[in-house]
Amino acid sequence: MIEKIKKWSLRIKAIVFAIALSTIPVMLTGTMTYVFASEHLTNYVIKYQESRAIATANHVQNLILERYHDVQNMAYLSILNDPRVSQTTSTSQKQAVLDKYITAAAGYDSIAVADLQGNTILQSSGEKVIDIGNREYFQEVIKTNGATVVQPRKSFLNGKYAIFAAAPVIELNTGKTIAVIRTRTPTTYLEQKIHENQAQLSRDSKGLKQEQYHLIDGNGKFFSATETEQVSRDARSDFSVFTRMQSERKIDSAIDIDRINGTQQLITYAPIQTSKELPELSWSVIIANDKQDVFAPQEELLYTLMSGVGITTAIVSALAIFFASRTTHSINHIVRAIASSSSQIAVTIEQQERIASQQLYAVDRTATTMDELGESSKACASEAEAAAFGAAAGLKLAAGGSQAVDNTLKEMANLTENVGAIQKQILHLSEQTDRIGNISSLVSDLANQTNMLALNAAVEAVRAGESGKGFAIVASEIRKLADRSKESASNIKILVADIQKAISSTVKVTDDGTKTVENGVKIARKTADAFAGVAEAIERIALNSKQISVRSNNQAIAIQDVVEAVNSLNLAAQETASGLSQVKLGISQLNRAAQNLQSVV
Repeated sequence: MIEKIKKWSLRIKAIVFAIALSTIPVMLTGTMTYVFASEHLTNYVIKYQESRAIATANHVQNLILERYHDVQNMAYLSILNDPRVSQTTSTSQKQAVLDKYITAAAGYDSIAVADLQGNTILQSSGEKVIDIGNREYFQEVIKTNGATVVQPRKSFLNGKYAIFAAAPVIELNTGKTIAVIRTRTPTTYLEQKIHENQAQLSRDSKGLKQEQYHLIDGNGKFFSATETEQVSRDARSDFSVFTRMQSERKIDSAIDIDRINGTQQLITYAPIQTSKELPELSWSVIIANDKQDVFAPQEELLYTLMSGVGITTAIVSALAIFFASRTTHSINHIVRAIASSSSQIAVTIEQQERIASQQLYAVDRTATTMDELGESSKACASEAEAAAFGAAAGLKLAAGGSQAVDNTLKEMANLTENVGAIQKQILHLSEQTDRIGNISSLVSDLANQTNMLALNAAVEAVRAGESGKGFAIVASEIRKLADRSKESASNIKILVADIQKAISSTVKVTDDGTKTVENGVKIARKTADAFAGVAEAIERIALNSKQISVRSNNQAIAIQDVVEAVNSLNLAAQETASGLSQVKLGISQLNRAAQNLQSVV
């Protein structure tokens, strides 16, 4: 059912809503009017029926009191309590007096007098009254010596209920009870009075003329009722609420089921009160009316209201259909415009969302870059401070390098002098070596000559023969010595040659060393100049490093501020992107709602 309602067009929904909006108040007003009026009418009917029950109960009460007082008055008749009158009055005359009472006081059908043994001694005209002594009223009077009214009793002759009242007849002279007088009032007389009373009270109400009354004795039996077949039946069997009402003994009304025909009835209970002089009889009255009859005005009111609501609904429905059709036609145009505008807004929002996303990405990257730049700036500031410190240390080292170069120049000068002295010694050694070479050549020549002389001496010794052997041996030794001298001279010559070569190499090396020393001096001087320039550069670097350090610190502070600003911008961009997403979602929902609304219009 809900799905079907959802598929209805806006026009149908608007018509239904307009009809409901216009008819519901009318229906509610009619319902409230009916409820209040029905409640008022119900209370009125109940109160009216209760008043009828009270009137009936009062009528029965008055009748009982009337019978009670009448029997007391009859007990004081002179023909009954005055022996002189009684003896002088005949039985027919006495009967005529009783008949006169029956005629004068309507309602009685029999008056009888019995002696104390219960024998009938006098009665009005009519069928003979017997067996009075066994009756309840007789026993009650003898017991209490006072007037009484007893429960209604059913007649054995005609099957009709009658109300009996009795009183003691007290002799005028002695004050003793000499007889009992009783009266009988048929319930038909009571029913006649009740009908007359009902006819008078319900003269203008057709429904209430049909009400049912029930008189109930102290034993819970019906002794008079609208429906004669109910007489003698137990009230509890006909009315389920009777037991409760009888126990409470107060005026009450309730809805009950008629057990004979099964219809619902409005039951009203009223107790019949008696005087203090009478015994408690516990009589009661029940007025019963068909619910359909007593509440007929409510039904007529309901039909009237339903007719009015139906006519109003028809008129309002026609107006609602007319106005709803015109309204939904205008709404359809508006919905189409909303749908078109929402689509355009959605496209614009989507572009703005894309731009915002790009801005957010750029801002995010900027924030990241600024964070890195901040870290780099801090590191640069730290390195600048370290560079300034290193430049100061380099300046000191440059000063030490310049001093070392000066010391090197001095050592180079001393080395130059020493190399010059070495060169001179080498030249002097070369000269000595040349001399040694010359001497070695001379020794070699002497050895050759000695060898030649020794050879010649040996030859001569050989020529000399024996006399020259000794000389030959000396010559041989001299020859050997010469050979050894020649060999030594050769070795010396070789050594001198090697020394010459070494000296030549040394001279060359010395020359190269001299040149190297000269170049070293030049380089040392250039180094000294360079160290001086380095010292100036390092000094400038130290100054610049200090400035860079200060500026780097300022840049780091500025970058930190920029980072905070970029972070704020990033947060704002995120919020903007989120807001655009929400707006996009809202526009999307608006678009879908517009489309849905357009589809159902």
